Amino acid sequence: MKSAVQCLFAVVLLVPRLFAADATNAVIAPTWKAVLQPDSSEPVGIERRVPWTTSRLVGSPEPPLPYVVTRVFPKLKFKDLVDMANTAGIDRLFVAEQWGKVFSFRNDPGAERPELVIDLQKEVPGLTQLYGMAFHPGFATNHFVYFCYVLKDGLPDGTHVSRFTMTQSEPPRIDSATEKIVITWLSGGHNGGCVKFGLDGFLYISTGDSASPDPPDPLNTRQDLSDLLSSVLRVDVDHEDNGKAYRVPADNPFVSAPGARNEIWAYGFRNPWRMSIDRQNGALWVGDVGWELWEMIYRVERGGNYGWSIVEGPQSVKPNAKPGPTPILAPVVSHPHSEAASITGGCVYHGKRLRQLEGTYIYGDWVTGKLWGLRHDGKRVSWQGELANSTLQVVCFGEDNAGELYIADYGGGIYQLEANPVPDTSRSFPRKLSETGLFASTKSHTPAPGVIPFSVNAELWSDGAMAERLAAFPGTSGVYKGKDLWGSVKWIFPSNGVLAKTLSLELEPGKARAARRIETQILHFDGVSWHGYSFRWNDDQSDAMLVEMAGADRALEIADAQSRDGHRRQTWHFHSRAECLRCHNPWGGPPLAFNFLELNKDQPYPSTRGGAVDACRDNQIRTLAHIGMLDPSLFDEPSPKLADPRDPKADLQERARSWLHVNCAHCHRFGAGGSVASFFNFDQKLEESRTLNASPSQGTFGIPGAHVITPGEPLRSVLYYRLSSLGPAHMPRIGSRVVSEDALNLIYDWIKQMPKGPTTNEADAATVANLVAASRTLSGELRAEENSSPKEPGERIERLVSSTVGALALLREMNTKALSPVLQAEAIARGTANANVLVRDLFERFVPEERRAQRLGTSIKPDQILALKGDAARGEKVFFSEGSAQCFQCHRVRDRGRDFGPDLSRIGQKYSRAQLLENILEPSKTIDPAFATYQLEAKNDQNYSGLLVRRSPEEVVLKDANLNETHVKLGDVKTMETSKVSAMPEGLLQALTAQEAADLIEFLSTLR
Repeated sequence: MKSAVQCLFAVVLLVPRLFAADATNAVIAPTWKAVLQPDSSEPVGIERRVPWTTSRLVGSPEPPLPYVVTRVFPKLKFKDLVDMANTAGIDRLFVAEQWGKVFSFRNDPGAERPELVIDLQKEVPGLTQLYGMAFHPGFATNHFVYFCYVLKDGLPDGTHVSRFTMTQSEPPRIDSATEKIVITWLSGGHNGGCVKFGLDGFLYISTGDSASPDPPDPLNTRQDLSDLLSSVLRVDVDHEDNGKAYRVPADNPFVSAPGARNEIWAYGFRNPWRMSIDRQNGALWVGDVGWELWEMIYRVERGGNYGWSIVEGPQSVKPNAKPGPTPILAPVVSHPHSEAASITGGCVYHGKRLRQLEGTYIYGDWVTGKLWGLRHDGKRVSWQGELANSTLQVVCFGEDNAGELYIADYGGGIYQLEANPVPDTSRSFPRKLSETGLFASTKSHTPAPGVIPFSVNAELWSDGAMAERLAAFPGTSGVYKGKDLWGSVKWIFPSNGVLAKTLSLELEPGKARAARRIETQILHFDGVSWHGYSFRWNDDQSDAMLVEMAGADRALEIADAQSRDGHRRQTWHFHSRAECLRCHNPWGGPPLAFNFLELNKDQPYPSTRGGAVDACRDNQIRTLAHIGMLDPSLFDEPSPKLADPRDPKADLQERARSWLHVNCAHCHRFGAGGSVASFFNFDQKLEESRTLNASPSQGTFGIPGAHVITPGEPLRSVLYYRLSSLGPAHMPRIGSRVVSEDALNLIYDWIKQMPKGPTTNEADAATVANLVAASRTLSGELRAEENSSPKEPGERIERLVSSTVGALALLREMNTKALSPVLQAEAIARGTANANVLVRDLFERFVPEERRAQRLGTSIKPDQILALKGDAARGEKVFFSEGSAQCFQCHRVRDRGRDFGPDLSRIGQKYSRAQLLENILEPSKTIDPAFATYQLEAKNDQNYSGLLVRRSPEEVVLKDANLNETHVKLGDVKTMETSKVSAMPEGLLQALTAQEAADLIEFLSTLR
């Protein structure tokens, strides 16, 4: 059985899979012994390592964080700490270990050893893990202490909160015979398990959803108040009632709610790991461990609903789940998985050591070791920031009787914050690439002594750029093997290690001499975390300057014979430092390129023999091991490798899987934060990747019967559409602004050769089959006309671009160069002028960048739109135009439009301009009950969605956005729930310019 802490943070259980020899995976890799010990007569790429001594990449271009963590009670060492507690009247601190031992020790930095209070695993039959402890407010007279512990998983009463009595001896002890079980609930992966007494004297208890992390909330406890799961409970342990060892306080929020467990104080938590009570104002704080994208901090209110599993913080998870009786409340703070991976709730500081932190809620993360603080004025956050970075596995926080704060490391030590003594050296951080010490000559890109070039098997698509890579570790240090929190292999890099990648772009495609260095990206390991920096090359190619934290863009002119003026614009994006961490996160790496999958290949190395310089080729792993950059401890694993996606001789499946691995898997792997739960990492079994015949959770893009991957049918695969589009659907979302036609052809061929499986919807399959057949016929006719006496091709092309599937089929012909320049030009003209934005997005890549509309995209700034003067007449055209905002498809204004959503003929009387914009940008924030969408599942497993037209004793009638009515007999209804998501989709303004959006808002505001 997994340990408690493993289950608590099981969202990050990234257990590597060995490669299986089956039809859907890579073949079993040979052992490293075969790679590292070839014929001894073969030369090694580098015979002797030269130390790297020129590095100036130390520190950060930003000022240091204000605090560091310092070990206190240095002589004390514990095993797998999980909780700390204190009680008035005893100048001792108490700690709980995961496996049941409880210790106390004097609150003295010189404390020599802890004294055992009780070993619960020995004393309580069946106990496997201990979670939390709390002392009764009246401990001085009753000597009560409460523990939360767990028996084995899956027991209906497997999680216990029990009361014990502590002796008054010195040191104190607990007699297990004094146990009194207070309350129990189902045991599972997420048990919560924190116990705290409030200022009101009542015991607060956190519970989780009692399940493993994936799939999310498999027990569907979510918003259900009929059980104790996913909640914070509040009980009065000083009184008993109805045969229970506690009484429910009369002011609990659900004491009168039919069917609800009245112990519940708040609900909608996934796995609330560590809560605290502000000792001054009684505020209840909870850290809730997230699933795929976010980690949350909540300031919990009476009756509060915190959303799980309808949402995970700000991210939708199960939007069609039945909501609880109270509105969903937003987190006080949400951290993305680029900076936190398993949040640990903290405490509000009221000590005297760190006066500047008075009133600050301090919390941390178990995986990244980061520590943050925030201040809250009772209504909103008034300040939030990072306090310290550490290597701790922050499992809990504790306080002593003076209010001083302690940080418990799961590894066994106890720490405190103290002012960072490190001086601000940010000004000395290199601002020029030539100052980093990586190059003997920056202008010629010649590495400094000790800096080693390396290459990779599968290159990341970088908008056509070529990459040169370097690895530089201080002195002769190297990488060795360690273990992560779950025992899986982890590479340990040396402090101040650097990996660099210089990207060059051919300004005249096909002419290597015309390549220009654009950017050098640097990953710097400071001993705790990796940090990403970009350097922008100057025009004379002599040096590169550090790009500011927020990133930047640069317009490049690329030669293009097909363009009117012989060149095209390509905007190069220098990523912000936060964007760097979106990919180089704890899940997919970091780093992403310096690993066995990528390094296992031959590399040319310069060598000198008899005075003549020639090239020696050797396996990179063998060479790097020989010179000590890779420690021998790493080589007890198989030696897999990625395929080169550009190599037509390589296996098609391995090429496609390798391309998806390097371009997509840093987000799309378990726990990495991809909003679509599809897994593209190379070591994931394809049949378990949630792609094959999997319904796309973010839309079908007009493709009937679409799946993420529809085996044998690329044109029914959302993956293929996303790689083809430059609109909001475009993937990869980070790192790419140009569509790769080579990748499109590769993924098309890979999906096409997959054996077709049973379809989930025969009607949709037939529709697409007919569309594909018609598209092929039309494409064939176009080619035939080209070779005879061509007629006007416009009508046939127009038929192709009238649907997403047809447009994809036409693009396939263009990608494979099957159309003549004349027909291709006609196809581009028809596609880019199409009324359907989903089709236009597919053809946008053929439009010169300077002629593309400057769309709002995903980063919409409402103030920017509201500051513009709108034109109501133009806004009316936006409202009623095909392929624009599409408002008229659902709404009527006077005598125009369709009756699906609310009539907007007088909407300007109801809302201000700012409110109108907010309703468009956040359509699900406030939903008119008359226009709520219903999700209906019939007993034949068919699913329907739409507005409720009527519900009678005989049937339910729903109306979809096409105004089609669906009639379902009442006896055939399996479930019917109101959706928390508006029928009005999000992102309606993304394809508009800021001026078009301002015009639309102006038009709506005039409707009175």
